[in-house]
This record gives sequence, structure tokens and C-alpha cells, in this order.
Amino acid sequence: MLARPPLTHFLCIPLVTTISKPQLLLSLRQFSMSVTGSDTEESPLIPEKAIRPLGTLHLTLGVMSFQSRERLDAAIAFLRSLDIYGLLKQAEESVVEQSKNHLINSQNSPHLANEVGNTFQGEGTAQPLVVSIVGLQPMHSPSSTSILYASPQDASLRLPHFCLALQVTFTEAGFLVPETRPLLLHATIVNTIYAKERSRRTADGGHGKQGKGRGGFDATHVLGKFGETTWAEGVRLEKVAICEMGARKVDGEEGSEAYLEVGSLELP
Repeated sequence: MLARPPLTHFLCIPLVTTISKPQLLLSLRQFSMSVTGSDTEESPLIPEKAIRPLGTLHLTLGVMSFQSRERLDAAIAFLRSLDIYGLLKQAEESVVEQSKNHLINSQNSPHLANEVGNTFQGEGTAQPLVVSIVGLQPMHSPSSTSILYASPQDASLRLPHFCLALQVTFTEAGFLVPETRPLLLHATIVNTIYAKERSRRTADGGHGKQGKGRGGFDATHVLGKFGETTWAEGVRLEKVAICEMGARKVDGEEGSEAYLEVGSLELP
């Protein structure tokens, strides 16, 4: 059997912005102090290295495997050529249609269903995507998981539709590795794979349910304490980006890491 080509890049929406950075920094600091035992004399619940650095927080839309610079350049050009306003308007239309169907199927007033279309104002424009980063959930069983993540909360409900459209568009163009699992939008807060040496990490870089790291730990207590956390709120998503696999240390910021962005497209 031929070995799967190594994953080299991923498509994502970065979550660190001017608005979110101070909020996320404070939330992560408080979380780390609590679960690593640095603010108590108790044994750490989570290894400190398993907590993801601020600069790595993002929503993964898909992973890529490029064997040449030409393929990477083609993917970047494709990203920059997208009709991002059109994709956002399609997301709005999907939300409207879904809401209308729900109201009709639940035997609500047809008048209410007709008013759903007025939710988004400004024909020909696209409102910014503004989210809150909330909660803490296990990727596996709460009693034996290696990944804990927070979720984006979008009051307009457009984000899942928009991200799925991006994933489908890039997959059909041949730039994303085909994925059979449903798209799960999440920001990884804890991944025990990073508590091991880099050379021993799994081939998928810790992305998704297959990145199980060094083994599961019982997250029940942590989830009970931080399951309702608001990590950041009122965050306008600024861009869609292609990044290199493997976070790099940030010069001048001790303990900080970030993924190298090789191309991006600004969001409204």
C-alpha cells in the first residue's frame, strides 16, 4: 500500500484579531493557571504544553497536500479569485430558506415565514461575520479524550453555511484532501499531541478526531468547570487563509507560536 502524501497546508479562518486577542489571551491564561496547577498545589489536570498557544487558534476548513510550489501558488490564486461576497450572500439565502422551512413545517404563521427574508438588510452587500468563541467540549469521550475545543457562535447562523461552501469549492477544485466526515467548526484549546516531542506527532498534525496525541485523559472535571466559558465575544472574522502545517515560534514573544500564513482573502 502506498503511503499517504504528507499534509503540508490547511485552509482556515484565523480567530486572533485586534478585538479577540486581549480577550483570548486573558481567557487562555486563566484556563492554563487553573488546569496546569500553577495557581494551586494540586497535581496538574492537563500538561501545560497541551494547551494551544494564542496564535494558533483558528477554524480549520480542510487540509492540503502539495508536492510542488506550483500547486500551492495555484491554491493561493484560487483563494484570491473567490467571489467572497457571493458566497456570503449564498449563506444568507441558505439561512433564510432553512428558517422558512422550519417555520412552515412547525405550522407557524405563513406571515412569519415571509418575514424571515428581511433578516439581512442591504441588498448587494454582505454583513460582517461576527462570532463569540464559547464552551469547551471533548473531541472523544469526556472520560478519555485528548482534544478539547471551543465553538464559534454566530447569531446570524451564516457561518456553517459559508464555511461548508468554502470547503466544497476548494475540494471540487482539487486543492483540499477529500473529507467524508461532517465539517466540525472548532477552535482547539487542548491537544495532548503537543505534549509529546514534535518528531513523534501523528501524520495529520493533530487535526480532527484522528489526532489523538499521547492518549486520553479524564476531562470530566475540566469540562464541568469550563464547559460554559466565553473565551471571546464580538469578534469580526477578518479573513480566510491558507497556512503551513506546523506552528512556529513567534520572535520576541516567549512561549508564543503561530502558523505561517502563505495566502489570504479579506472578509467584509
